[in-house]
Amino acid sequence: MNTQNILKRLVSLIVVVGFTMNYSQAQMLTLENQKSQLTVFGSSNLHGWKVDAKTTHGSIGFNDLESCDITHLSIAVLTESLKGVKSGITETATETLKSDQYKYILFTLSEVTHVTAKGNGQFTVQTIGDLVIAGTSKTIPLDFNVNIKKGKVTLVGNAKLKLTSFNLTPPKALMGTIKAKDDIFLRFETNFSEPTIL
Repeated sequence: MNTQNILKRLVSLIVVVGFTMNYSQAQMLTLENQKSQLTVFGSSNLHGWKVDAKTTHGSIGFNDLESCDITHLSIAVLTESLKGVKSGITETATETLKSDQYKYILFTLSEVTHVTAKGNGQFTVQTIGDLVIAGTSKTIPLDFNVNIKKGKVTLVGNAKLKLTSFNLTPPKALMGTIKAKDDIFLRFETNFSEPTIL
């Protein structure tokens, strides 16, 4: 099975996992796309740039919600939904990330390494997970803040990455006069709530 088929199956699992897992073992919440934000920042030799994800899917699971005992976290970003303020930025970003071949950027939690309770439903969480970009998977640390309130969960965090770590070439424009840098910065605020069962 090739990487793209694996990604499609994983995204399908993200969508249905809230309905297939045993609720007596874990409380599952699904990502609210309209209330979530994920932005990728980068720079070049001339100026900075950013793209915002318009379509994200995901789910998070807890053994115990009140103590932030996370058992599951998956987030998928539709690659072609990344949009910049200018069409040229959008096209360059989606071409660099090979959106025609790899439809999703996917993060899946592997391990929660540390949780610090700050009171009033606030936590800082350190994790390790697998990030797949353009078919290349890397294990990365991902730290974020968690806010739990009235059964809803918000994650806020960021990560520093390099395009070349995922076998991607920093893009160039205008016959090479504009050169993007290798470093990119990911910032996210994702909101989760109990899935609606029709």
